[in-house]
Amino acid sequence: MKRVILFLTLCLIMTQPAAASFDLEDLLPDLISKGFDRILESQADNIYDIIGVNSSNAQPAVSTLMAQKNDFLSNPMVQKQKNFTSFWYFVFYIIFLLAGGIGVMKESASFDTMGNAFGNWRNKYFEIAIIAPLVWAFYLYGLQWIFSLESILAKSAFLESMNFVSYSPDNSMAYLLRALSFVSLMIIFYFRYLVVGIISAYFLLFAAAGFFPLARSFALTIFMYGAVMLFSRFLMCLILLGGTGLMSGLPYPLNESLLLYYVITQGALLAGLLCILYPVLSLFGNQIKYLVIGKYLFGSGRRSR
Repeated sequence: MKRVILFLTLCLIMTQPAAASFDLEDLLPDLISKGFDRILESQADNIYDIIGVNSSNAQPAVSTLMAQKNDFLSNPMVQKQKNFTSFWYFVFYIIFLLAGGIGVMKESASFDTMGNAFGNWRNKYFEIAIIAPLVWAFYLYGLQWIFSLESILAKSAFLESMNFVSYSPDNSMAYLLRALSFVSLMIIFYFRYLVVGIISAYFLLFAAAGFFPLARSFALTIFMYGAVMLFSRFLMCLILLGGTGLMSGLPYPLNESLLLYYVITQGALLAGLLCILYPVLSLFGNQIKYLVIGKYLFGSGRRSR
C-alpha cells in the first residue's frame, strides 16, 4: 500500500505543468531517501517482533536480563525434576559402590600392588564414596550460592556501565543497528538461561556420570560449559563497563561516536558467542595442545639423536 501511494505521488508530481513550483531534482532524492529510511525502520520493527518486544520496551527488556537475579532453581521444571534426579543419583551411587568395591578388592589382591591396600583406585573410590552423599545433600545450596555470586557481580558491573555512555538512535540506520544489537543480546541471554537451567535441573545425573571413569570427562565438560555460560553475562557486562568507561575518557568527537559505541556492543556480543561455542573451541584447543606437545616431544627426540 505504501509503495502504491508513493507511485501515485510521483505520477501526480510528474503531471504538473512546467511552471509548477516543484523541483524534481530536489524532491525525488528526498522521497527516495525517506522511503529507504522507512524500509530500514520497518525491518528493525520486524526484528523486534521476532523476539516479542517493540522499540519502546527493548531497552528495559535488555536491562532486565542483564541485571536480574538468577532464578534457575525456582523454575517449576527444575523443582519438578529434583526427585527424579535424586532417585537415579542414588541408584548410580549404589552401582558405583558395588562395582568400585570389586575393583578395590582386585587391586588389593593383584600381583602389581603386591597386596598393597593403598592403590590409586582405592583412594579414588573412598574419595568419591564420601563426597557423593555430601553433593546430594548440599548441591542446591551450592548452586544457589554460585548463582547469587554471579547475580551480584553482573548487576554491579551493569549498573556501573549505565553511568557512562548511552545513546538513542537519531536516524534509521542507527535504529536498525540498535535493533540488531538488542535482539542478539536477548538471544544470547535466552540461550544462557536454557543451558544453565537444564544443567541445574539434571545436575545430579551429570554428577553421577562423574562416578565412572569413562563418563567423567563428559561430566566435567558439561559442568565447565554451565559455568562458562553462567558467567558469560558478567563477562559481557565487564566489556560494556570497560569499553564505555574508556570511551567516556576519549576526546571529542570520539567520546560521542555512535560507531564506537556499537563496536563496544559488538565486542560484548562476540564474547557471548564465544561462550556459547565453548565446547567446540575447547575441543579444537585440546587438539592444538596435543599437537604442540607431540611436536615438542618428538622434535626434541630427533634433536637428541
